[in-house]
Amino acid sequence: MLYTLPMSVLYILTGLSFAGKSVLAQAIRAARGIDVVDPDAVGRNMGLGLDGEFLSDARWAVIHAEAERRAADALDQGRDVVYDTTSFTRQQRDALRALAHDHGATSVVIYVSIPRDQAWRRWAMNNETRERSLVHPDDFAMVADHFEPPGSAETPLVYEAEADMRDWIDRHIPHTAVPRQRMRLTDA
Repeated sequence: MLYTLPMSVLYILTGLSFAGKSVLAQAIRAARGIDVVDPDAVGRNMGLGLDGEFLSDARWAVIHAEAERRAADALDQGRDVVYDTTSFTRQQRDALRALAHDHGATSVVIYVSIPRDQAWRRWAMNNETRERSLVHPDDFAMVADHFEPPGSAETPLVYEAEADMRDWIDRHIPHTAVPRQRMRLTDA
């Protein structure tokens, strides 16, 4: 039988656009050396979403397929991954949990909680400062209107958007020693 001990972890971020998910993902990377897979970055590398244009479901499907392939590759190599996306429905998070399971990993949902009006103010400020890529207002509204916060059955870790990141990471994200190796165990 083929086992991975201990299991790699797929950290699934969820939250409204402009909640601070990407900032938290990068802070986790810096503090713990965990890989980050960001579908927005994948899309930008494909030349999509650079100027805040609306992206169709079909384009998002192509972007997410590539991002999920990258996450799967890292998990297969025994590395932990932060999947930096809105994953705004339970169905989307379930699909990412299945991805982790299929690649011998466990999953942890991290809910970056922020009031909608505060996320909207951050979106509006970004339209002026352009500190990050633009998000079409219809994309922002679609996520906000259909967002399903994770319930207790998903046992999420909750990060409040204004909390001290370093302290939160120290309390919730363990240090990863080295990539885990898959081992073949035999019955004696």
